[in-house]
Amino acid sequence: MEKYFFRTEIKPADVAAIEEIVRSTRFFREDEIQVAVDLAKERLDKGPVCGYEFVFYDLNGKTVAYTCYGQIPCSLISYDLYWIVTHQDYRGKGIGKMLMAETERLIKSAGGKAIYVETSSKEMYKPTCAFYLSNKYTLKAQFEDFYDVGDDKLVFIKKVAITH
Repeated sequence: MEKYFFRTEIKPADVAAIEEIVRSTRFFREDEIQVAVDLAKERLDKGPVCGYEFVFYDLNGKTVAYTCYGQIPCSLISYDLYWIVTHQDYRGKGIGKMLMAETERLIKSAGGKAIYVETSSKEMYKPTCAFYLSNKYTLKAQFEDFYDVGDDKLVFIKKVAITH
């Protein structure tokens, strides 16, 4: 029987786990992988004051997926989802959906009302876009040639609480 749990406390071993998870997807360039690793290191070094929060999905004692998110500076209610990544060997099992739901729950419980996510328009990211849409995110903006020529930045948003 498989045992999984979520955890929000980052451990030094998570730096290597994050690198392995992100690298396994073959979606990200070296500089992007380094950013993922650096965010974990910053959280370890500075603690919550750095503004980066993590949710880890551990399965049978191994970290196989994670999110990194944080409140957007100068916003009282909006959060960025910086990373949501599932190890390639565990994709397609519903882990991302559960991890997203847990992350949204934590954001909402912290007073968050909206979550913003950005991704690439490249063909390989079509499943990523479909994932956000299936989780009730709405495409709100598209910036042409943002990452590279022919590689637009797509911005999705989800309201997690009524904002009246």
